[in-house]
Amino acid sequence: MAFHFHFDDSDGQTDTPMAWETETTRKPFSELSLDRMLETLPSKISHSPLTVPLSNGSTLAIPRRDLFDARFQLISQGTGEVESAESVELMSALQFLDNPSDLVPLVYEGGLKTWECSLDLAAYLNGIDYGAKSTKTRILELGCGTTIPTLCILHDVFSSPPIDEREIDVHLQDYNASVLQLITVPNIILTWYHSSAAETSRSNELEDHVESTLNITLQLLDDFKKSLEAYRIHIRLFSGSWENFDLGITGGNYDLVLTSETIYRLDSLPSLVHLMRRACLSDDHSGQYLCLVAAKAVYFGVGGGVAEFTQCVEATNQEARVETVLEKKSGLIRKVMSVRWL
Repeated sequence: MAFHFHFDDSDGQTDTPMAWETETTRKPFSELSLDRMLETLPSKISHSPLTVPLSNGSTLAIPRRDLFDARFQLISQGTGEVESAESVELMSALQFLDNPSDLVPLVYEGGLKTWECSLDLAAYLNGIDYGAKSTKTRILELGCGTTIPTLCILHDVFSSPPIDEREIDVHLQDYNASVLQLITVPNIILTWYHSSAAETSRSNELEDHVESTLNITLQLLDDFKKSLEAYRIHIRLFSGSWENFDLGITGGNYDLVLTSETIYRLDSLPSLVHLMRRACLSDDHSGQYLCLVAAKAVYFGVGGGVAEFTQCVEATNQEARVETVLEKKSGLIRKVMSVRWL
């Protein structure tokens, strides 16, 4: 049975819970090719601005692909006569594009929707100026979905000229490969395109260009990849369950580990907490890291929440600590938490 949180749906979708058939096996860990995803983009992407309230009282507009546009892409492209695993995954996403809030354990974990705690996490990162200060850093966002926190970091990076000392590894994980292809990657391109890093690309646009539509051309994709090289940003994409996540393949521990709205299920907490701990700590437990988790205090009807997450963290190590660094008390209480594992 699908879980549905009944929160305000910022994607403009219906708030009607729906039931879907669930699976019993977790998706395997897999790395997805960024180049392959760029090749499969449609000729146009429709998008709308998402307003992120910042801690200083201002706002940041982040362009985000419209869900109806992703749905139109799937319907217009189809999957062909051969049903590959990739095509089956993509077409199954059609069920959830109309109802992105409906969560089906081991099938679809909500990555199509922008959950409000991801905005809180983005605001906190902006408040500590993480993107602008980043030089050599490895970033991992777990359960990234629309990847708003990472987009805000990239926005800050792309807003200044490239520097030789910078080296940024951005690793994005979502349970569903279809989410990464339909939403995550397009959102990254949109963030780049609306930054100063893409000023030349924007100037080459046709006169009849529609502001809410991005034309995906070979030249634009080439410009995008050249910008990544110039800014020394290395993006890797991973799908599958947390318990199968292979840090040996991804290159070891990270400087920044992010996740938002992922602690709602009690049975998935141990694998999430275990992965976050391994992703932060080197073999000798040395080095600096920042581990941030954004979540609602309670997820009614599902079982998870801040208290349960804190208990799970402390169960891994009695010296582990969870500290609230940002709290929103309007409506359901929301928190951004910093986790220290030693």
